[in-house]
Amino acid sequence: MNAAAEASRALAEQWFQKAENDLLNVKNNLMAEHYPADTVCFHCQQAAEKYLKGFLARHQISFAKTHDMLTLLQQVRQFAGGEVSVLSDKVLLLDEYSVSIRYPQEYAEEPGEEEVRAAYQAALDVRTWIRSRLRAEEAGH
Repeated sequence: MNAAAEASRALAEQWFQKAENDLLNVKNNLMAEHYPADTVCFHCQQAAEKYLKGFLARHQISFAKTHDMLTLLQQVRQFAGGEVSVLSDKVLLLDEYSVSIRYPQEYAEEPGEEEVRAAYQAALDVRTWIRSRLRAEEAGH
């Protein structure tokens, strides 16, 4: 493996570790009797965003400093092809938690339990797809 590939692998792992921290935050909050649903949904979005960015970093694909999940998914699609479309609904669901949920003027209602659980599952699904795709790529080499 050349130096550029090693550097991209290391950077991707840093993104994935940050994503795992977000998921741990979510998991810990969900075990509490009361938790901040808006913050939990935000961390779900952040985990998925970081997994997408890690995937792009792993493949040495530059990406803008953005929270726009649809833009990131489009960049992943350019590399991974149509199979990434299984994540479209998950990314669309999570995208609304990237910015607006942090501000009271932009997100009027606190997410309910069902919405929180759907956001968590969507983040886990993004992680699973990214990890399995990378394992398949590793096995193919």
